[in-house]
Amino acid sequence: MGDISTLFTTTGITDSKRILHTPGEFAKRNLLYVQEVGKLKSLQPHKSQREKLDSFLFLGVLSGAGTITIGNVEFKVKKGYCALINCMDYYAHESSKKMPWELMWVHFNGNTAKEYFDLFMEQNQQKNIFAPEGLVELEGYINRLMEYQKEKDLESELLSGNILGQLINTCLFTVIHHEKENQQKYKEICNEIRECVNEKYQEPELLHIFTGRYGIDEEELDICFQKTYGITLRDYIVNRRFTAAKELLRFTVKPIKEIIEESGIGNDDLFRKLFQDGEKMTAEEYRMKWSQWVK
Repeated sequence: MGDISTLFTTTGITDSKRILHTPGEFAKRNLLYVQEVGKLKSLQPHKSQREKLDSFLFLGVLSGAGTITIGNVEFKVKKGYCALINCMDYYAHESSKKMPWELMWVHFNGNTAKEYFDLFMEQNQQKNIFAPEGLVELEGYINRLMEYQKEKDLESELLSGNILGQLINTCLFTVIHHEKENQQKYKEICNEIRECVNEKYQEPELLHIFTGRYGIDEEELDICFQKTYGITLRDYIVNRRFTAAKELLRFTVKPIKEIIEESGIGNDDLFRKLFQDGEKMTAEEYRMKWSQWVK
């Protein structure tokens, strides 16, 4: 295991309180266990970076702001933000100069640590950073872990394992609840978009209109719509316009060129392709087959 005791340089740079722990054999085999736990306040900006540590790190920003880099992704974080990191990966963190941060953290490991971490990443869309509603509960766990490390016995390791489990579960519940809220929000947005498409399918640049209205990019809107309705938003718009074109062919005598524009398809090649792929015939053949007035 790498030297996690040098994770935070303290002399003249941070004011920190940290406690290192060497787990017993029972804890190593059966428990989540603490490797290091503590708090620090940054006195001046500095960059700390590590990788290939056999450890997992929970980190919470109690005040101030800074930057956390994981792999090649950089996150700007501030008070209230937390991170869960597999320390085998490269990571770095640096306090803001204008707003020096105060951090709490715990390095931990154990026989189920990797499984917990993988589950967290799965539930948090493969993101290490999250923002709970508050830090009081999580800070309470850190304080208790710091207290338990003063004793070097089996009872303290059992208590620490239990608290680590509660801390990780709280992280998991936070991201699961957040994901449920996002799903509900996206479902409501998709319902609004679907109603709008049904009414205003003829309008050009619908995707651009929706991205501006909801502040969501086209790819994310497609994913959201796919999850809600089983079809991407792009395809839904095209299908709605195709349906309108078929209705105009069946129930009006309007010429094909006018129908292409009125349906919102607006492109001769796309119009022909839709009928060839969707109906296995031309638009003229479709009209001859289905229109009552032709017969």
